[in-house]
Amino acid sequence: MNRKILSEIRKERRAISPIIATLLLILIAIAAGVVVYAYVIGFIGNSTGNTGNNTSVISIDSFCASASLGKCTSGNAYYIVIRNVGSVSVPSGTAQVYFTDITSGATGSATCSIAAAVNPGSTYTCANSGSASWPAGTSAPSNGDTLSVKIVNPDSGEAALSVKVIN
Repeated sequence: MNRKILSEIRKERRAISPIIATLLLILIAIAAGVVVYAYVIGFIGNSTGNTGNNTSVISIDSFCASASLGKCTSGNAYYIVIRNVGSVSVPSGTAQVYFTDITSGATGSATCSIAAAVNPGSTYTCANSGSASWPAGTSAPSNGDTLSVKIVNPDSGEAALSVKVIN
């Protein structure tokens, strides 16, 4: 009698349908494929932007932004020291300087002349050369505003930094 009860209990148990099991395995395989794709595309995405040319690697050593002239060196409204931290020289030419006043949303740009190639480990400066105002199209930030600056070298090497504006 015990055998009869046990065989009835076994018959009452049901497994997952083979179709549902197949669908679950397919979904798991697709999810794993998406995860692997996302992981691999991170490597490929970073390398496709390389045109084969060496670009400089720069960092901003110091960035002073003043709402009123005279607070940064020599009466400049802004004064930026850029260091070549890479292994390739920064070529001479014109660097672009982009300003964004994060507090007010105002933006502007200026250019910075690089007279001679900047060797690795050396620095160059960008300033408004004692000008009485901020560059054309750039409104002067207010005291306490957060100002972001982005430098783009002639060879497309770039660096960015944000600071609080001093009075």
